[in-house]
Amino acid sequence: MSPDQFYKSDADAIEGVNGVYYWLVGNYPNRLFQQELWQVLDENCDVIRTPHAGPQNLSAGSPGSAPVMYSAFYKGIYTANLVLDKVSKSTGISDATKKRVLSEAKFLRALFYYYLTGLFGDAVLYNESNYADIDKSKTMPRTPVSDIRKSMITDLTEAAAGLPATYTAADNGRATAGAALALLTKVYLWNKDWTNAETTAMQIKTAGNYQLLPDYGAVFAANNEFNKESIFEIDFQPVLLNSYQHAFYSPNNTVGVEPFKSKPWYRVYVPYHNFANSFDPADKRKAVLIATGYNGQAFLVDNTNKVDVWFGPKWYRLDADERNSGLDIYVLRYADVLLMLAEAANENGHPGVALEALNEVRRRAGLADAKGLAQDAFRNEIYDERAKELCGEGHRRLDLVRWGKYPQAARDASVTEEAALSASYKDYYSLLPIPATETQKNPALGQNKGYE
Repeated sequence: MSPDQFYKSDADAIEGVNGVYYWLVGNYPNRLFQQELWQVLDENCDVIRTPHAGPQNLSAGSPGSAPVMYSAFYKGIYTANLVLDKVSKSTGISDATKKRVLSEAKFLRALFYYYLTGLFGDAVLYNESNYADIDKSKTMPRTPVSDIRKSMITDLTEAAAGLPATYTAADNGRATAGAALALLTKVYLWNKDWTNAETTAMQIKTAGNYQLLPDYGAVFAANNEFNKESIFEIDFQPVLLNSYQHAFYSPNNTVGVEPFKSKPWYRVYVPYHNFANSFDPADKRKAVLIATGYNGQAFLVDNTNKVDVWFGPKWYRLDADERNSGLDIYVLRYADVLLMLAEAANENGHPGVALEALNEVRRRAGLADAKGLAQDAFRNEIYDERAKELCGEGHRRLDLVRWGKYPQAARDASVTEEAALSASYKDYYSLLPIPATETQKNPALGQNKGYE
């Protein structure tokens, strides 16, 4: 059935926007949060070590997972534009459903562009007016990031006005007004628009729809999905839509302790020692993020790979085998909002607001309140706090790029444990290469600096 024949009812509109959500996960060779996106958002930074990673050596002809993500982002954007085009023109869809579906599509379009621009920089700007012109798309140049972010701000502002604050359980996983505002806050931070970032984050806080759970570990428990801290979450199921993030973060069979020694897990990731050793002794998060044993049994040291510390139960799904995990992925949660509020308020010269937001997160971790920090010291505190609180949640690379610390932070973190990787980082790795397959199809795309 053609799109012109399809968008005739509320059910059609909802099914159509469900198709936009699909691209957040995707399917090989166009996967995002099923694997490739969460990998690139946290790998090769200053927290996660991949033993014997070797040099990175990115190029347009050898771009790693860039083609997978690049294609999937644009498929998601295309599908969002299709929904925006057809649903807005349909006379058979109720006003209430039309308002919500169009708002969901705007949020999702902005989310795809958020990752696309964060990873690749300038991008082709498609909207509901030009997305269907296939011939024109073959010659369209990229639009500067600054202009794309203007479009994202418009989308997210309109989405926040049109989305509900909450849903019933049957619609868990859909975008809410809070999700649109949280992503909008991120865009303002990229623009260094501290005033709007602080205002928008504070709007989320004062609305009272979200709260920090008392226990950090409980946020990630299998029986506690879509809790009060979750703002936007991707719902994986053990059978129907499974995730294998757990297999990358969990200890593997070399540790000699059950159930890990019987699991076909990869143990691709371990923490850098500098990160694992950076926790305050009072920090309750360490027991959730870092492990050296299980159930009172110490893990065996992997001398071959020089591994004596592993990631902790934040990612464990002990009932899963290789890929059949229902481990959800938090795209946005309330602790992130508080830390963004703290960052923006600090830059705005509002230390009281900044400290209160930061300390709300620290208190949950069992840490004493931060006090009397000068502005630059506060920046460093945010830098460290986001690494711990949001570990493995897809924020670190984009945070480091946004702060101008990438790839130097990754270079410094890996110099002792992964020297070949450390030496391979180029300054222009702050952006990924436009895949050669794409520039061959459309030379007008050009190439990111350093990859020409």
